[in-house]
Amino acid sequence: MARIEPVTEATPEVYAALERLLPQLNSRLTLPPFERLEAIVADPSVTLLIAREGDEIVGTATVIVYTTPFWIKARLDEVVVDESARGKGVGAALVKACLDIAREKGAQVAELQSGVLREAANRLYPRMGFELRESNLYRIVL
Repeated sequence: MARIEPVTEATPEVYAALERLLPQLNSRLTLPPFERLEAIVADPSVTLLIAREGDEIVGTATVIVYTTPFWIKARLDEVVVDESARGKGVGAALVKACLDIAREKGAQVAELQSGVLREAANRLYPRMGFELRESNLYRIVL
């Protein structure tokens, strides 16, 4: 079983793992510079998690907890498991750890978004209690 741990320091090892993992989620995006990893680790509203099998980092997820007028929300982002480690419960362990952190930080709801072609992820989230919402997602690049 994978060990899930928060990233407490921006290191070349973690950055290299993100370089390998994040393109498996979206190959069209380029990894931001190392300074972005440093900013994530320094941000108290963000927890970056990694999953290890032995010494190898095989997955990552980010949970952000923030407050709106109605809710204290948790947003799960960039949940990705290396192709070599899929089907072993790593994704579920990452999501569970994100939800545990969200609860610890007082979140009342947790939300995530998943691409329609990510079949395994879209089977996992309902099994973990997430409900598909009727919603439109709008985005503008700034």
